[in-house]
Amino acid sequence: MKKILLVGFLAFGFAGFSQTYCVPEFEQGCNDGDQIDSFEIPSATFSHLNTGCSTASYGDYTTQIISLNAGLNYPFSVTHNFGSQNIRIWIDFNNDGTFDDAAPELVAEGSSDYVNGVNTTLATISIPANVVPATYRMRVGDRYSSQPEPCNIFGYGEAHDYTVNIGAAPSCLAPSGLTVSAVTSSSANISWTAPPSTIGVGYEYYISTSNTAPSSTTVATGTALSTVVSKVIPNLQPATEYFVWMRSACTATEKSQWSLSANFTTLCAVIVPSYTNDFTTFPPACWSQESGGSPTTTAPTGTTEYWYGAGFLNSGFEGAVKINLYNTDREGWLKTVPFNLSGGGYRVKFDYGLTEYAGTASSAMGSDDILQFVVSNDGGNTWTVLQSWTAANAPSNVSAQFSLDLTSYTGANTIFAFYGSDGTVDDTEDYDFFIDNFTVEQIALSTSEAGVTKNNVKVYPNPFNDVLYVSDIAEVKSVSVSDVAGRLVKTIENPTVSLHLEDLKSGLYFVTLSMKNGSKQTIKAIKK
Repeated sequence: MKKILLVGFLAFGFAGFSQTYCVPEFEQGCNDGDQIDSFEIPSATFSHLNTGCSTASYGDYTTQIISLNAGLNYPFSVTHNFGSQNIRIWIDFNNDGTFDDAAPELVAEGSSDYVNGVNTTLATISIPANVVPATYRMRVGDRYSSQPEPCNIFGYGEAHDYTVNIGAAPSCLAPSGLTVSAVTSSSANISWTAPPSTIGVGYEYYISTSNTAPSSTTVATGTALSTVVSKVIPNLQPATEYFVWMRSACTATEKSQWSLSANFTTLCAVIVPSYTNDFTTFPPACWSQESGGSPTTTAPTGTTEYWYGAGFLNSGFEGAVKINLYNTDREGWLKTVPFNLSGGGYRVKFDYGLTEYAGTASSAMGSDDILQFVVSNDGGNTWTVLQSWTAANAPSNVSAQFSLDLTSYTGANTIFAFYGSDGTVDDTEDYDFFIDNFTVEQIALSTSEAGVTKNNVKVYPNPFNDVLYVSDIAEVKSVSVSDVAGRLVKTIENPTVSLHLEDLKSGLYFVTLSMKNGSKQTIKAIKK
């Protein structure tokens, strides 16, 4: 039996003229949570809460008037009672009785995410600057799993109609078309399109590692001249996601709304050890995976990922990394961050072990299986095997530590890698190989405990809030602080007894004391 759905129509009038708009339908309705439960536009002081599922999945709320202005952006939120929702918002700017499913009448779209325990769509309504101030009809459409349409028929979902009163554009408009290019490990170039406003002072930008939009009172991170439409942002941290906004400074006192944001992630940087990765999170920052090839013959040929996070020796579910080998033709690479070892005197070490698949018992390796730890002095173009494990010397299910003196490796772009292959023979062995606590450090650090006793310098309290204290500062020449990824985050020359670290985020850090006698002492410190 064929089901025929008809789209209804209704009449709606504006100041002496009327238009007929389609009434959207949703074949499966909105009773299962695929609905516009609450709709809010905070900067327009509009809030329409807890409306639930409308009769026939359509709510005519045109008696509610929303006041917006041309040329401005309005963040909004829509809550739902089920996930995988998609929102689109249209405004009939030409009052012809239809909503064009494209700009300029398509003014917003977004998809839901799980925010503070609620399925929520967060996005922005953008009103074109050239819209004629007047009263218009606005439609908010929600649909499960696919995009809603102005005159929707199929799927789960709901639609609301409202009235919007568009006011004139402010005299000072924000720049548009914000883009990011030329991203490095420490900088990025932002570009924008100048607004039609007269920019008497210049532009301001705000950059953050949070996607929370700045307010009108937020202090800008930096400025740009009124005559330019691009700016290089310096002093960024490597391997970090950033969000950036722009606004116009039309006069000394008149500033525009902030623009829509752009986001980017800085590149990884070459690390000067010490460095430790305990695989608390996976994938590790700036590590990479490839597949195919082998260290001694051909380069990797694919991007399949065979390494993944797990509990060490299958104890627990996280805190280490492993590869499972059980069949044939599986070759997986796990490559580290690049290191600058030009200072010399380093060593590499890590914990490793091997168990049966998904268990803790021991296992043999397949007849032609191989596990290798390799190094490249040229950024990954050629590789040298440092250690191999085969069926003849397979690791056990008891944790072991590999350690190697790197005094003969002084490359400024040194990469290590773990490689696993189950060969071409389909053996019966099915096992997991594990890596944990990967460390590159100065060999002198191996006697850090003795060094502590000899130097008798301590830092306290640990954990700390904002300030660490050094017990005998007279012996300390400088202090460097690195995060768990090995990135240098702070250097203090000629330190005093109080190390002010309030600008650091909560977490684990490595505090290295460079002593006046030439030795170094590294201490793990936790900031609350």
